[in-house]
Amino acid sequence: MEGNMEIIALLVILMTLTLTIEAQQFSLVHKYAHLEGSPANSQGQGVSPEYSALLKAHDRRRLDAFYPLGGSADLSIGLYYTEITLGTPPQNYHVQVDTGSDVLWLNCAPCPNCPLTTTIPGITLRHYDPTLSSTDTALGCTDANCAVASYGNPGQCTVSPPGACAYFIGYGDGSTTEGYIINDIITFHDSATTTAAANIYFGCGTNQTGNLLESTAAVDGLIGFGQAAISVPTQLADQGLVGHVFAHCLQGDTVGGGNIVIGNITEPGITYTPMVPGQTHYNVALQNIGVNGVNVTDPTSFEITASNEGVIMDSGSTLAYLIEPAYDQFVAAIESGAPVPSERISDGNGGYVLCWSYSGDIATTFPSVQLFFDGGAVMNLAPTNYLYLQALTSGASAYCMGWQASTGTVSAPGYTLFGDIVLKDQLVVYDNTNQILGWKPFNCSQPIPGV
Repeated sequence: MEGNMEIIALLVILMTLTLTIEAQQFSLVHKYAHLEGSPANSQGQGVSPEYSALLKAHDRRRLDAFYPLGGSADLSIGLYYTEITLGTPPQNYHVQVDTGSDVLWLNCAPCPNCPLTTTIPGITLRHYDPTLSSTDTALGCTDANCAVASYGNPGQCTVSPPGACAYFIGYGDGSTTEGYIINDIITFHDSATTTAAANIYFGCGTNQTGNLLESTAAVDGLIGFGQAAISVPTQLADQGLVGHVFAHCLQGDTVGGGNIVIGNITEPGITYTPMVPGQTHYNVALQNIGVNGVNVTDPTSFEITASNEGVIMDSGSTLAYLIEPAYDQFVAAIESGAPVPSERISDGNGGYVLCWSYSGDIATTFPSVQLFFDGGAVMNLAPTNYLYLQALTSGASAYCMGWQASTGTVSAPGYTLFGDIVLKDQLVVYDNTNQILGWKPFNCSQPIPGV
């Protein structure tokens, strides 16, 4: 009888270990929403010229560092961060959220050059310390998983700790992160009273360079939501714990938050389009752009070619970037449908911003926009998805164009990218199992329904 009880107990344990976990929801925080001059702190007057310049500089650094390297974003130039729990006993860490990269990595003790303070209010930086977790294990460099997990440094061994699987990631701005791959427990809170956990591989970063040394908007690390085997969503899906799906709902910098969920989504009425296959980023095929229901761009601008691999959906960029000549055609249609003439206002850096001095309700007077994607999918956009309210030095305000021209060069052709201004106020679903990307207008202050 005692033997039977032991067998039953063992079966219960095995069944518990093979159960799936609920879709995991994390709160997002916009890194710049707290700053003076942001929409959240402008008293309805619009963003300050300084805040506008900061966001555009953010995008320039991100695009320079990110896309030429095919999937490595600069930690300092993402928009949203969240909190994750790792180790035993559990410790909380603030990490940059990036749909354009793959690896989860943390500043890891000992790291004498990692930042110890940050300009983000309410955050205390913490280095992951393997000696303080009873469940951590360094991945050996001879382990078969090292080639998959090391991300750019397969099979290389570290000196300290000896024989560990090394990783190295370089960014376009010259910043680097390196260290070794470790395995530890990530803990999820399924409800107020229930927790679940899983083992994951991540980077223990012991040497950072460049912008990763700065305290400005610093966090503890980065969590990538890309499609590679090392990404947290892929690891959890490969263990059979959740579906290979994640979704986010961004509130932009007006409120400064949102949610991201790992796992299957149950919300009905989502519109889907196929992902462009074989891409590092989440690319989809845009076919045309409509203004007030009329197609206004040359569809050949968006044809999938060796140099044009579709539209990049990037939650880490602020604005939208449209390839030529589609940009000029789009802007001309908006100008034609606007209730007042446009003005070219100096941006203070030798350029100008296209704006409209208007005090009415833009939702009912400026044109609506339609994005037509492969498979008949349509994304409907309001004026707030292409305009932002700008405070002028005169004390007045104007609505300015939040889409920019992406001209490119012969060696680096232009591309179309939709950032936070387009993706905000929508539930955006990345279904890696079926290789489709979907969206639906959604109240991003509400939880995302998942299973």
